[in-house]
Amino acid sequence: MKIAAIAAAGFYRAGQFWPHEGVVIDPDTLDPGVMARLEAEPNLHIEPAPDGETAAEVVQADDALRERIRAAIGDLPAEAFGADGTPNLTPLRRALPEDAKRITAELRDDIWAGLKPPAQG
Repeated sequence: MKIAAIAAAGFYRAGQFWPHEGVVIDPDTLDPGVMARLEAEPNLHIEPAPDGETAAEVVQADDALRERIRAAIGDLPAEAFGADGTPNLTPLRRALPEDAKRITAELRDDIWAGLKPPAQG
């Protein structure tokens, strides 16, 4: 099935970001309670997956987005980072204009957690 956010900026529900463009998932991989919450969510549109589109293709696309964000963070100038060292969203979105709507603070934070140097103690 394909789940898409109604809002152009996307929507978070059940611990996952749902882009406006939609994500194809295998409903059997979700807990029935989670699926029920998604189906009841008025900010999401759920429909059958387009012919030939599979959940594996979506995972590959998500991995590709994460890799583009990782690379863009590496290319940001020093002034594009906040006082806490976290990359600011605006320069990151400018670096990847085709993905700007999909780059959320949560996604950036998740990627940054895997990239940032360990804290010095």
